[in-house]
This record gives sequence, C-alpha cells and structure tokens, in this order.
Amino acid sequence: MEKVKNFVWRLLMLNVGLFIFSMAIICAIKSGLGLSAWDVFHQGLSYHTPLTIGQASQLTGLVLIAVTFLLGQKPGIGTISNMFFIGLWMDLILGLNILPNMNQYGLLAELAMILLSISLFGLGSGLYVKANLGTGPRDSLMLVLVRLTGQRVALVRGTIEIIFCFIGWLLGGTVGLGTVLIALGIGPSVELGFKLFRVEVKKKAPKPYPLT
Repeated sequence: MEKVKNFVWRLLMLNVGLFIFSMAIICAIKSGLGLSAWDVFHQGLSYHTPLTIGQASQLTGLVLIAVTFLLGQKPGIGTISNMFFIGLWMDLILGLNILPNMNQYGLLAELAMILLSISLFGLGSGLYVKANLGTGPRDSLMLVLVRLTGQRVALVRGTIEIIFCFIGWLLGGTVGLGTVLIALGIGPSVELGFKLFRVEVKKKAPKPYPLT
C-alpha cells in the first residue's frame, strides 16, 4: 500500500511539474519579446511542415527519446508524458487564449512575463525530474551530456538551448530579447530548481577513446 501511495505522489509531482513547464512556454510566447530557445526551433519546424507548434514539440521529443536511448538513457513514464502532454497543453492553452499578450502593456510587463517564464522553467524541470519517473526528452539529453562531459548543469543546458535556438532561427523561428534572456537564464534556473527539490545528478568523466 505504501508503494502505491508513493507512486501516486510521484505521478502527481510529475504532472504538476509538466503543467508548470508548459505554462513557462506559454509565458514566453505571450511575453511578445521572443520565444524560448526550444520553441524557436519548434516554431521554425512548424513553418516547414503541417505541424502545429505543439505537434512539432511532440515530434522533437520523440526523436530525442530515440537519441538519448542510444546514449544509455532509458525512457520512463515521465519521458513519454513530457513528450506527449507538454505539446498537447501548449496547443490547448494557446487555443483557449487564457493569458493576454503582454506587448499591449509595455516593456516592463513583457520583461516580467519573461522572468516568470524563466522561473517556471526551473521549477517545472526540478519537480518532474524529482518525481523520478523518467526525465523529459530535452532534460534526458541534458543529463546524458552532463554525465558524459562532467560539466555543470547550467553550462550544458545553456549550450543546448543556444544551439537549437540558432537552428530554429535559421528555420524562421522568432528570436528576440526574451529569447536571449531565457537562453542565459534557463541554465541557472534549472540548476536552482534541482537544488530546491534536491535532485542529484551523478557526474563521471568520459571514457578515453580507444587507440586500437
């Protein structure tokens, strides 16, 4: 019975974390200052396919699950849930138009929304990773690279964000001041979220390349 309660608690933690993360994405979109790095990529991908931005997020997640699995990161319930629900909730929340566009309220409101987005990214990431039901596809990539390189979470996450942001920009995704602020702030925010929820990431040095 105790195991069942523990699993239900972790499942609740996972889904709350995913919802917070999806709200972080929406906040970035509604800020009017530019999309978050991954969503610049998702938007750019949607411009070249019949996919919505949420569906592009789901497809990207599926590809990353395959890549990280090959690198030794097995997907879990959280991985699959992240791939499916964040994209679904993105399209749903955008369709309901719950949050107003901040560009009608001025620069301070736009910056406040971006800061909220950055904070929610860290909280959402820390919470659903803490649930220990499998990290999301993007965080799985981050964690694999942290383990392989031995570098800090902030550095690895920030590097990934910048790379995919650049690719998304080449595809036509919207880049602005908010994009830069999120790219710079999301690494420390996720690291802080991990510390807040006491998520530990074991690091190990990469194995030397065999000479024979």
